[in-house]
Amino acid sequence: TEHDSSATIPISFITKPRYYICYKPRGVVCSRRRNEGVDREDSVLISDWLAKVFEAAENIIGDDNNNATIKTVGRLDEESEGMLLLTNDGSFSRLLCDPEFGLMKTYRVVVRGSGYNKLITDTVEQSDIQNNSNTNEDCVANEEEVTHELMKKRVFERIESANDTPTVTTDMNGKQTIHHFPFETCNVLDVGKLPSQHLSDDSYYALIDLVLCEGKRHAVRRICKNAQLRVCYLSRISVEGLDGQYDVIKTESIAEAHSNGFIPGGRHRDFVLNGKLITRSDHKDTSLLHSGHVVELRDCDVDRIFALRTQQELGS
Repeated sequence: TEHDSSATIPISFITKPRYYICYKPRGVVCSRRRNEGVDREDSVLISDWLAKVFEAAENIIGDDNNNATIKTVGRLDEESEGMLLLTNDGSFSRLLCDPEFGLMKTYRVVVRGSGYNKLITDTVEQSDIQNNSNTNEDCVANEEEVTHELMKKRVFERIESANDTPTVTTDMNGKQTIHHFPFETCNVLDVGKLPSQHLSDDSYYALIDLVLCEGKRHAVRRICKNAQLRVCYLSRISVEGLDGQYDVIKTESIAEAHSNGFIPGGRHRDFVLNGKLITRSDHKDTSLLHSGHVVELRDCDVDRIFALRTQQELGS
């Protein structure tokens, strides 16, 4: 009516919310511009990478009549890979980025540490104490396994003790900043040396799963750095609410990480993988994401994530 002051919006201009999950490959930068001299020369901006993925679907990424664009929910740094949520729904993105609503995310990490000889000596001594010098056949056969488990425990303790209290840094102007990168759980899956390492090389590698709730910038790398461990490979392998529905191929051992090029000296993939939009019919029931895959979430997947927020609010 002429007295009705509400605006009429053509239905064709109403943007349909879209929700995706992708497996971001290494070399894709989740920012608006490349950092010259920092990012690798062949790095690709996430916006350019997604534009190629959706080039046959302009109504999704935006055109002259639709300015809503698909954006990442949170970030993964350039040399990290793994699961990354995408959406054009600003409220959904803000919800997931709210520090008070932290979806638990699992990261599989390969790290390199120093002091292998001390690590093995300490664990062998502890193994002898635990076995009480028993030399029966069962104990002898199990000695390597016990030592391996104790080595994994030592690496866990190193990470835990290095991150149990906040650290303080001071910049050039004397300003102090408190850093704290808590994690929910840490599981050391494998630890040891590679057969190709020289005897004089006192370094070792460890394969770790870290679960974080609050995604501070470079948190996983800083947790490892605090423990004097250098990250060689980092992949986000699961996101709470989607675990069990979408899966990725995971590195299961140090040897496998080396053969896949995640440790220096292995086969290294020196190019950035192009993305591919996988329709639900093509994706079938496997829910297995390969590097570069982009899949639209089902309504039940999105509802499950919103339900997690409701549960948090009821529990607070």
